[in-house]
Amino acid sequence: MNYLSVDLLTVRDLTYRIKEVLEYDDELQEIYIQGEVSNCTLHSSGHAYFTLKDEDAQISCVMFRGSITAKTRELLKQGAKLIVKGSVTVYAQRGNYQLLVQEVYSSGIGDLYQQFLLLKDKLQAEGLFDESHKKPLPLFPSTIGVITSPTGAVIKDIMQTIRRRYPCVNLLIAPAIVQGEQAPVSVTEALHTLCARPEVELIIIARGGGSIEDLWCFNNESLARAVFACQTPVISAIGHETDFTILDFVADLRAATPTAAAEHAVPDQAEMGALLFQMKAGIHTAVRYSLYHHMQILDDMAEKIHMQRRYIFARTRSELDLLQATLEQYNPKAFLDKGFSLVLKNGKVVKSVQEVKSGDPLQVLLKDGQINVITE
Repeated sequence: MNYLSVDLLTVRDLTYRIKEVLEYDDELQEIYIQGEVSNCTLHSSGHAYFTLKDEDAQISCVMFRGSITAKTRELLKQGAKLIVKGSVTVYAQRGNYQLLVQEVYSSGIGDLYQQFLLLKDKLQAEGLFDESHKKPLPLFPSTIGVITSPTGAVIKDIMQTIRRRYPCVNLLIAPAIVQGEQAPVSVTEALHTLCARPEVELIIIARGGGSIEDLWCFNNESLARAVFACQTPVISAIGHETDFTILDFVADLRAATPTAAAEHAVPDQAEMGALLFQMKAGIHTAVRYSLYHHMQILDDMAEKIHMQRRYIFARTRSELDLLQATLEQYNPKAFLDKGFSLVLKNGKVVKSVQEVKSGDPLQVLLKDGQINVITE
């Protein structure tokens, strides 16, 4: 066989062609896989390596430390049945295809979690979670609406935190059922009530921690669409930091806890006081330096005016001296001083003999006096 006549591939070429085929296939990206964990290793680098298998097959998985939480470490146990979300990739150095895992969930939650994932994907595809739809929170709200149970620690924590940080704000409590079958309707009605109040500038929907069943009412599609349609910014504060519901994704801001929601909702007056003090000092410094700057400008202008005035005075004095010299040059007395005489007839200078007749009286002006004569 003539090997020169065929298109030879290097191992690298073949591997990267396979890599391109797998990693550019949308059906193999961000998929959900269910299986049993084995050979799990939590590396010192913080990354996790494990195998996900079922009765007929297995796939290598890698999860980088940026995606790993404390709850993830609890779930990644030998023999644990999990649902993972990830994308198929190729590790070219070993020629292995693997699953790059972004999220890990316990498969023990069964149908509820499957419903959660289906609704999450549906609403995400419709754009309800897009950042472009997130409304900014008001910096200094005057009235905040709170939807939660009227009893328990949550409402107390929110009220205490807000009163401590920003006591001038008005709180409008909209009591609601936050667990059970009636909860989605109750929370939605409370939301509509607050949205209809023009003075309400921000809404907090809060509940304490619990199981997925306890928090399930916040995975309701109708409630999610009501929050998305609300023109008032909404903060979700459901459960603990590791709990996520559909409401968290559609809200304008997700707070890890109800207390954190209160902290996001209002500024801290102590911090504001310190900031105002800094701003005041900054303004004072800026005004002082601006005053110094303008005083210097005025001094420079005064110096320029003084120099301009001296120049104008000197130029004017020079022009006057020149004019005086010119006047003295043409002064008749100067001619008389040189020995010349000036003849007048009836007070007017005689310029020609044609202006004089016999017998006319004339005055001859000399340097030291006047001679009266009669022409012949």
